[in-house]
Amino acid sequence: MFRTRLRPLPRGSSIAVIGAGIIGTSAAFALNERGYKVTLYDRAEPGATGPSWGNAGHVVGSGIFPLAEPGIAWSALKMLLDPDAPLKILPAYYTTVAPWVWQFWQSSRGEAYARGIAALTALSMGGVEETEAFWNRAGIGALLRRDPALYLYESDQSYQVSLGHWDRRSEAGLSSTHLDARDIAELEPNLAPIFPRAVVSHEWGIVTDPFEVVTALFLAGLARGVLHERARVDAVSPQGDLVTVAANGATRTFDAAVVAAGVWSKTLAASLGENLPVEAERGYNLTYPGKGGLIGRPLVLADRGVVVTPLEPGLRLGGWTELGGIELPPNPSRWRRMRAITDRVIPALNGSPASEWMGHRPSVPDSVPVISRSTRTPAVFYAVGHGHYGLSQSARTARMIVELVGDVADAHYAAHSIERFA
Repeated sequence: MFRTRLRPLPRGSSIAVIGAGIIGTSAAFALNERGYKVTLYDRAEPGATGPSWGNAGHVVGSGIFPLAEPGIAWSALKMLLDPDAPLKILPAYYTTVAPWVWQFWQSSRGEAYARGIAALTALSMGGVEETEAFWNRAGIGALLRRDPALYLYESDQSYQVSLGHWDRRSEAGLSSTHLDARDIAELEPNLAPIFPRAVVSHEWGIVTDPFEVVTALFLAGLARGVLHERARVDAVSPQGDLVTVAANGATRTFDAAVVAAGVWSKTLAASLGENLPVEAERGYNLTYPGKGGLIGRPLVLADRGVVVTPLEPGLRLGGWTELGGIELPPNPSRWRRMRAITDRVIPALNGSPASEWMGHRPSVPDSVPVISRSTRTPAVFYAVGHGHYGLSQSARTARMIVELVGDVADAHYAAHSIERFA
């Protein structure tokens, strides 16, 4: 990648972290722990403009499967034709997203799919424990609660289809417990009796509120010396061994920069002449204030691509994948269909008021986030593309960034390199 030998960046060096979502705030805190002088940039209030504000609040240690799986081409076509399916591509965005969809399909095949599972398994295993330890160091451990998730199946057929995944998780050392309808009713009496089978996935946790987590981690970083600039970063540029950050019409030079700006990272990578195929995967949710007590644990409605979480702001139902970029407005029909799901699954919610939200998850075609040094300049690093698992993978991503910056761990984390998209 580089002809000159890479060297660890010494403690005390200055680092710009661009993006103050959960990934950026985590990286900023961890780099500060290592002894770097960190400035955190964001165009808005930390955590307020991306999925860090309104995600489902899960910390998942068993998310080992890429979104693109074998047979995805046929199943995706069926979902695109089904108005209640969890995948949609907005017609106005077909042409724009076509290259990304091609890479997505390619990553579902053979060795590419196997590599994706291997990389995600390494990233996920022990993730709940690492998150807990990281947040405890930041003084925010009380915002996380270990809580197994209940995967719910609406037919014996869909449950049988899922067994291959559960066997694969078991082989990786991830634990689960299989339940029948009577067990489900005992655990969650407010659910409609429509689920004959369920599986408890034990390597999970939930948070009080995702936005509260980002805010608390940001404040913890400030208390320890992280600086904050509320500014839109337009470009990052190499300047010898250093890097220049252009923001709000002014430039500033740092020893290194970490690009963690979610779906907006693509433009910053392009300013370096680098291909970063991160796509805006639009996710929708509904939050029912005061209804969190209706369920006792995180739920995964496996047949519908939807999760349900009891959070402090209320009971949150969210999920689905809609490819439509960052410019097109939300699709209100998605919320209407979600309301129909909640009315069916949790009858006590029927007619209850709920707030609506749509956010842009940063996703790459193979679901393996880019946690990597730039191919164009050794002073720039990427931490982007976490899709549905930004909160889950944030603590480990922060450690990986510290090791890339301070220990030159590029070879160890080659599976996450941006080079695979060159």
